Amino acid sequence: MSEETGLPRMEAKVRLYHDATGQAELLGFAELVIASAFVIKGIRILLAKPREDRPGGPFISFPSRRGNGASQDRYFEVAHPITASAREAARDLVLKTYEEEAGKARGREESRTRLDKPFRELLASCLNDCA
Repeated sequence: MSEETGLPRMEAKVRLYHDATGQAELLGFAELVIASAFVIKGIRILLAKPREDRPGGPFISFPSRRGNGASQDRYFEVAHPITASAREAARDLVLKTYEEEAGKARGREESRTRLDKPFRELLASCLNDCA
């Protein structure tokens, strides 16, 4: 248990979602492991569009299900933190882990781009020599 917050230790695992169109609001999925004994899967990392009353940016959504009967137009969280401090700690951990994974992916993409450029130039040179 964390002595400063009184909350159990949490770990987050993030899997990035890549949309080829770049239009998706979904950024990834997360698992939240609590005290190495309980896991919440299906946490979505989404991108909020900016509005007049708030800036845009990533946020998390805990797993939810559609209601029944008169509540079928509403969604209810299946597993979620009960206290505001637990929700804040979970959100901060998941978003921090998301940023780390996104940074690693950007680094891999930049590395791949740097390696691809000389290969494309070499290929173009060979094709020009053969023509």
